[in-house]
Amino acid sequence: MVLFVISYEEFILSFAAMKNLIFFTIFFLIFGCKSIKTPIDFAIKSPKPSISIVKKNLKNHKIQIKLTAIDEEENINYDFNVDNENYFYPASTVKLPIALLAIEKVNESKYITLDTPFRIEDEDEKSSLRDEILKMFVVSDNESFNRIFEFLGQDYINGTLKSLGFENTKIFHRLSTNNSENLNTKKVFFYLEKDSISYQSLNREITPNQLNGLKKGKKFYNDMNELVKKPMDFSKKNRLSIDDLHEMTTQVFFPENYINKNSFQLNNKQREFIWEAMSASPSKLGLNRENYPDNFVKFFVRGDEKKKDTIINYPKIYNKVGTAYGQLTETAFIESDNNQFILTATIYVNENDIINDDIYEYESVGIPFFASLGKEILSLLKN
Repeated sequence: MVLFVISYEEFILSFAAMKNLIFFTIFFLIFGCKSIKTPIDFAIKSPKPSISIVKKNLKNHKIQIKLTAIDEEENINYDFNVDNENYFYPASTVKLPIALLAIEKVNESKYITLDTPFRIEDEDEKSSLRDEILKMFVVSDNESFNRIFEFLGQDYINGTLKSLGFENTKIFHRLSTNNSENLNTKKVFFYLEKDSISYQSLNREITPNQLNGLKKGKKFYNDMNELVKKPMDFSKKNRLSIDDLHEMTTQVFFPENYINKNSFQLNNKQREFIWEAMSASPSKLGLNRENYPDNFVKFFVRGDEKKKDTIINYPKIYNKVGTAYGQLTETAFIESDNNQFILTATIYVNENDIINDDIYEYESVGIPFFASLGKEILSLLKN
């Protein structure tokens, strides 16, 4: 028989350690199995009809949400159903990286600026990259996107994005135009004071997307307006994941976090211009408020405003939205007197699951949900 002799002090320490072990074991059993609720979870549980109608069928709406709460000490990230391997069509949100890449390419040139006049080979009117970028954000203009796409070319776009670490983004094609996937870009002429220079690129074939969810809808209308009774293939459509889109927005507004990291290289004036473009109302372009109200293409927080509403203390919203094929997506930096946060989300609102029939629930389901989601997050993160 072996006797273990310990001192009184050792006994007390052992007993205390045992008590701590028992306490943490009980704590884990009671609380450890329950996931910690995030601001997104609480927002989704809101009794507001615009949220509850979506909550009843989360699976069919294919929601993905990412939130960064901006804090003086540390930014905190929250995810809800974010899955980089689950495809959704990003629509016009691809205009954000295209705008940033246009500035990158300007910075690489010795000759052109954002204000240098240019035109596309089959167009007569001249424009500037600054004007086209502004239109891409303020009214989500597709022709502006396509002009800048011709200037950049697919190889430059995808090569630069990959070098910046955006592995879940691919830009295959132009928007809402014939022959959108043509690998040969049109000539772009820039007019200098005494001369002109042109850009044109021949691009390599892009490897198709290999993800889950590339076949969408139970039927779709093709380019000939014929109903095809099978899912639509998105393997050669533009791709931009929630994580990548959220990261791009973060880089625009918090460059100090990327001083020693690979990121978009914008100088202070260029960054301020992008902030201005992402927050400007259509009236800045001289557009009629009756057709283009101040909350035009601003869905988070402000999407459910009526034209007659007079909003005084709405938060400042810098954003980019996209809507196509029943998919609605938005990324935004939102700041008020009480808080700052970055919110990025996507939702599928196509109840009949037919692609290209133009029967989608953007106005009745998607935008009201985004407006309420933004308001809930705004309220939950109040200091």
